Amino acid sequence: MLDAQTIATVKATIPLLVETGPKLTAHFYDRMFAHNPELKEIFNMSNQRNGDQREALFNAIAAYASNIDNLAALLPAVEKIAQKHTSFQIRPEQYNIVGGHLLATLDEMFSPGQEVLDAWAKAYGVLANVFINREAEIYQDSASKTGGWEGTRAFRIVKKTPRSALITSFEMEPVDGQPVADYQPGQYLAVWLKPEGFEYQEIRQYSLTRKADGKGYRIAVKRESGGQVSNWLHNASSEGDVVHLAAPAGDFFLTVDAETPVTLLSGGVGQTPMLAMLDSLAKARHPAAG
Repeated sequence: MLDAQTIATVKATIPLLVETGPKLTAHFYDRMFAHNPELKEIFNMSNQRNGDQREALFNAIAAYASNIDNLAALLPAVEKIAQKHTSFQIRPEQYNIVGGHLLATLDEMFSPGQEVLDAWAKAYGVLANVFINREAEIYQDSASKTGGWEGTRAFRIVKKTPRSALITSFEMEPVDGQPVADYQPGQYLAVWLKPEGFEYQEIRQYSLTRKADGKGYRIAVKRESGGQVSNWLHNASSEGDVVHLAAPAGDFFLTVDAETPVTLLSGGVGQTPMLAMLDSLAKARHPAAG
């Protein structure tokens, strides 16, 4: 737990954070990638170039500072981020790297004094431990399932099917021929790629689009204008190619064993997680029709 003085000191920096805006996180990322270029293999560099990741991190830092005395308000966001982190295989030691660069960024941009830096170090340490502990639980749960695994696992694309001008589905089965873990309808898979011509390893998350069957997975990929990974999958990948996957993850899913009525609403590519939900619902509630 954080003491009252630490909380007050962190909250006092909120106006400075708001005034600086995403310039803070731009400095942070530039610094981190200069000192730890290996992290470019994990972070989405496309989102770095368009500024999305920098703005997202700034919003997260501001939200944490604003709610530092009410961490329960952040738990839904923590769960969402922790699930995403496991798809990137984030490890405890990487939190130390991020924390070091965050404190150095605050010092280099604002020279706030040691009291402020110490307060932010304590605050960051508390948040990092929340993530580390939750992610350890998710990793353990994924690995202990029938068909589960740690890290990434090699899968072969066994079927590639265009569904529209922009969306293609990919069915994948494990190279080792062993069972695969079940998942909740609505969750996603992380695809890890570094084909010839890619400067960095790229990791992207795509929704699973059918009920779990223990044999393989199906995802749907929308071709994004300028999207390096989605365009490679659409244009260059072939049936028989091998990709690596992290275990299914995600906090947005449907509990199909509930008896309450369900209405599914979506638009565009947002229908992809709904396909798994609908398939799972149909087979759970009307097994004879499946």
